[in-house]
This record gives sequence, structure tokens and C-alpha cells, in this order.
Amino acid sequence: MPYEYTLIDTPQALASLLTKLYELDRTRPALFIDLEGYDLCRHGRIALITIHASPLAMTYLVDVTVLGEASFTTEGENLPGKTLKSLLEDKEIPKVLFDCRNDSDALYNLYNVDMAGVIDLQLMELATRKRRKRAYVNGLARTIKDYSGLSPEAFAEWDEVKSYGKKIFDTGDPETAGLLFEERPLDEKLIQYSIQDATLLPGLYDTFDKVIEPSWRKKVENETYWRLQLARQTVYY
Repeated sequence: MPYEYTLIDTPQALASLLTKLYELDRTRPALFIDLEGYDLCRHGRIALITIHASPLAMTYLVDVTVLGEASFTTEGENLPGKTLKSLLEDKEIPKVLFDCRNDSDALYNLYNVDMAGVIDLQLMELATRKRRKRAYVNGLARTIKDYSGLSPEAFAEWDEVKSYGKKIFDTGDPETAGLLFEERPLDEKLIQYSIQDATLLPGLYDTFDKVIEPSWRKKVENETYWRLQLARQTVYY
């Protein structure tokens, strides 16, 4: 079943969205974020920013390819100075990502966005495992398979879309695959690939948040901070 979304590809639509996002309650995470693009890091380009706003039960797709710098400089309606950049940098607004490293590196080095208030769900998953099983981190696909609670039918649908995206990157050269995110109009299958993961992050967050121990929550905070600092290094792998 396709996920609902709203495409944000004009400054007016972005201004309206920012007003909604800034009005959300901040006592618990409400924003779940994922990025797509070509060679997603400082060496590539950001094409799309997916923002799932759980209190609004809606996923928003900010079209960076179309909006360019305006993606980060457009102000919210009647909110002077409040932009997507300031929202991503606000440490008082919690934002959940799964492995923030590439996304943070791209945002910082391409658009001077210094992310804060980040909760790294990959690290939360690691922190809630039994001690002897903490030797490595899991990818998102494994995490969704193990913890999402999707029915077999729903997981099969998710996996079909994921496989479509994987096939794009596994066949042909990486540059051609990455450039597909910059073609307009966006292919509907590519949109579903871009938004489906962020849509599932709230459920995963709730699962880990219920069981994580305070000492490990602090370790996740510390390690997330150092992951974000990688964007400031002169070399990024």
C-alpha cells in the first residue's frame, strides 16, 4: 500500500510547512528524517529531504533539486528567521535519523547546516541489544525486519520497494543511479522508495525508547555527537 506524502517544491509550500513543523510539541521526537541524492556526502548532491511529522501523520518530501539554496533559507509564514536550516540546527527540537553520518556530512559541507538535536536510531538499536551482541551495528533493512512489527504482507510490500531502489544502485554506474533522484517529474516508485523508511522510524523509535537503559541513552547521545562532528573533518570516507 503506497504511503501518503506531500511534495514541497515551491518556497510558498515550504514556508507553510515550516510553520506547521515549528508548532509541533517538542517534549518527544516528532520529526523523522532521511535524505536521498547523488553520492550522499560532501562529495555529492542532496536531491530530497524526507520529513515524517508523526503528530501530523504525514510525510513531506522537500525537493532540494528544485528549490536549491531556498530549501534552507526560506522562512516560515510569520516566522522571521525560522528556516529549515534553523530547525535542523535547533538542539531543542529533537530529530530522529537512522545513521546520521552521511546526511550530516552532506548538509554541513554542501549547505552549511550544522545539525543538532539528533537522535541516531541505529545507535539506539545497538544500545538495546544484549551485551554480547553489541559488536556491530545493523543496517536499516535488518532493523525494520527485526523490529518494525510489519505483517508478512506489509513487509513484503516494503521489501519490494526497497529492492527496486537497490536494483537501481546495483546495476549500471553509481552516478547514473544517483542522478535518477534529480530527474523531474519524480518517478512515483522513486518517491515511495524515498519516503517509506522515514515513515517507519517512529514505530522503531518507540520500541527502543521503551527499553533503553539511562546509561546507554547517555552513550547514544555522546556517540551521536561524535558522529555529527565527522562532518567537520577535512577528510570523510
